[in-house]
Amino acid sequence: MRRASAWVLVVAVALGTWLRLQQLGAQVLIDDEWHAVHQVMHHFPRAMLLDFGFADYSIPLGLLYWLEAQWLGLSELAMRWPMVACGLVTLVLFPLYVARRLSWPVAALFAVLLALSPLLVIYSRMARPYAVTLLLGWIAHAAFHRFLAAPRRVGAGAAYAGSAALATWLHPIVGPFVLAPFLYAVAPLWRAEGGVRARLRSRALLRVIVLGLCTAALTGALVLPPLLANTHSMAAKSGIDSPTVATIVGAAYLWMGTGSTPVLLACVALAIAGAMPVWRALPEARSGVLGLALTLTALLVTRPMFSYNPIALARYLLPALPLVLLAVATGTLRLGMALRQRTHARAAAATAALVPVLAAFPVLALAATSPLAPMLRRPNTESLHFVYHFDFRPDHNPYLPYMARIPLSPFWASLAHERHGSVRVAAAPFHFESFNWDAPRWEALSGQVVLPGFITGLCVDERPGETPLTPAFRLRNAVHLASAEELRRRHIDYIVWQKPYDQVADGQPARVNDDVAACEQTLRERFGTPVYEDATLVAFRPPARR
Repeated sequence: MRRASAWVLVVAVALGTWLRLQQLGAQVLIDDEWHAVHQVMHHFPRAMLLDFGFADYSIPLGLLYWLEAQWLGLSELAMRWPMVACGLVTLVLFPLYVARRLSWPVAALFAVLLALSPLLVIYSRMARPYAVTLLLGWIAHAAFHRFLAAPRRVGAGAAYAGSAALATWLHPIVGPFVLAPFLYAVAPLWRAEGGVRARLRSRALLRVIVLGLCTAALTGALVLPPLLANTHSMAAKSGIDSPTVATIVGAAYLWMGTGSTPVLLACVALAIAGAMPVWRALPEARSGVLGLALTLTALLVTRPMFSYNPIALARYLLPALPLVLLAVATGTLRLGMALRQRTHARAAAATAALVPVLAAFPVLALAATSPLAPMLRRPNTESLHFVYHFDFRPDHNPYLPYMARIPLSPFWASLAHERHGSVRVAAAPFHFESFNWDAPRWEALSGQVVLPGFITGLCVDERPGETPLTPAFRLRNAVHLASAEELRRRHIDYIVWQKPYDQVADGQPARVNDDVAACEQTLRERFGTPVYEDATLVAFRPPARR
């Protein structure tokens, strides 16, 4: 069983690695990934150290990106490599950690579920800190319990303090989760005979208290300066929204990685069956559940902006995801073994495959209903677009009806006659907030590559979601339309300008692209007679492609 499980684990890691790396270098920066880029464009490190920002950008990542911009020029891969690395480490480390505490078959099935998890795939590819804080958060729990078992293990204590402080600095909402091991360790003292005072004198507990003070000092040194220097940044996005029961239900679909209610319910039943063995075998699971409860309490008290959205709650409570999948794996194999043991001995040969067949059920069910399929389409430079993962239930995803109202030109379907992936289009104006950026539909209809066409330096001096044409920014999946060299180097075949159109946002009429409508004339003057035009868009050929 161990040898077979080891092979399954190797295959799972290979599959998970491919899912996380495929087309990675082609992905366009979108949505919240731009928050850190805007910080690098407008602030120096000292200002970043003292402000979490209203549009949160993760201070450590902002500092890293600033250094990369100065030394190498900031690119998409330069922004995403920490998350990719942590996502791959999680894929290997988590199953190996639970193997000896539960079993190798459980670890193997757990690895497959981690590999296929759409949310983990997405966050391992996104320039946001969630994949890093997920890994650091659980490392903090594991290191603390190792230190608790043997307080003389200074290395375990240092690992806890470092990972807890860095995770909180990366994303402050992780603070309650990494604090939980202390409460888990101290709480039994209040029920102990002989009084709390006697227990507090024990040398082991004193070491734990010292570790707590060191962790608090390190975390405070990192987190307090921006909190105190710019209290309005956090206050302005607090006290606004609250998660509801519907939010938690939506988050469950995201954690499980399916939009199917029957599959979700079946996996929840398996998770319930496996919850108790996981609870007994892993003290990290017990302190982790406490940490998740503390985090949810903090969310209910602080009421951060947009916390009513399932995707927001799912990432705030992202440490729940591997715990849920581990319970599913454990419950599945526990059920299989129980059924096999109850089978009559004469039917043993017929039931030899019962456990593998049952183990395959959650894998096949989740794979068949996974939202990853459209993200794997080639070419797809927009796999991080919210249209794919805002909500895995199509009837609950507001991006789908909103974007369906964006006018669609026949031009895109006409490109499908060309060889698949052979045409490269620079489309403008680009919207970094994905609800107004319809590139997923354009690529799906045309079968061609669509990149953002930046108009900064052409007809505007500066625009959110665009970088200046300087060596500090070397985005490979965007094109400055003002640069003939970039158009040539990116092998652009068409330049497309989307004309202003009417939309309804939050129940109010809006005119999209109206603020830059004058740029169309600049494009006509620069690129000459259009090769295609209708009421929705106008398309030009760059000089090198005429």
